[in-house]
Amino acid sequence: MKIFKNIAISFFKSNVIIVSLILFTLISCETNNTDNTIATSALAIVANNSSTSSSATPSCATTGTCKIFITNSTAPVTAGVSGIDAHCNNATNKPSGGGTYKALVTDGTSRRACTSANCTTGGTSEHIDWVLKPNQQYKRKDGTTVIGTTNANGLFPIPLTNSMEPNLLNSSNYVITGINADWINSNDCENWTTRAPATSPNGLFGKHQETDMRAFAFAGTTCADLEDFYNAKAICVEQ
Repeated sequence: MKIFKNIAISFFKSNVIIVSLILFTLISCETNNTDNTIATSALAIVANNSSTSSSATPSCATTGTCKIFITNSTAPVTAGVSGIDAHCNNATNKPSGGGTYKALVTDGTSRRACTSANCTTGGTSEHIDWVLKPNQQYKRKDGTTVIGTTNANGLFPIPLTNSMEPNLLNSSNYVITGINADWINSNDCENWTTRAPATSPNGLFGKHQETDMRAFAFAGTTCADLEDFYNAKAICVEQ
């Protein structure tokens, strides 16, 4: 982050110097010119560029290792996608070093991986706020053990290199996902909003100790059981 901050500061200073020269030239050559449009525009450009440079947040793909971890507490199946994201970022076992995490869950509307099997039709254009980046290596929370590298469609080729988490967490290895084995959205507790949806099975889940597609699409059950019986966790992916 220090490198990016230094780059932003240098960029700002260079722009200030350039605009200062422009203003000096305008004042020196046209002392009677009352039109400040050029000067004002130049200052606006610098202000905008400086704001953009300082506010840009680099992703894990540009600053280092992208990690995946499994929350050690049961995911809230009625919190919606944004609420499950918050569950990831508030988890007590979130990896050190900061970073923003999103949950690997889909509801077909606010978060989606594919509309065709394995995104073969439209590739990444089928994504909606999808959490996996294309052609990106992901590691466990230890920052060392490789889970796998996604393909050009932002999906993990199966089998994974290693499981996402080798250990049981609170006597459970289940994770909520809402996706089928082909990465298309399916039963998702009505967009992760209710414990008692009208359709059955209500919610799909995976098993984080697996390396085949069961890691993400193992079975379906009632949404109430996801919380009460399976103690299903959330897969959290660094952004």
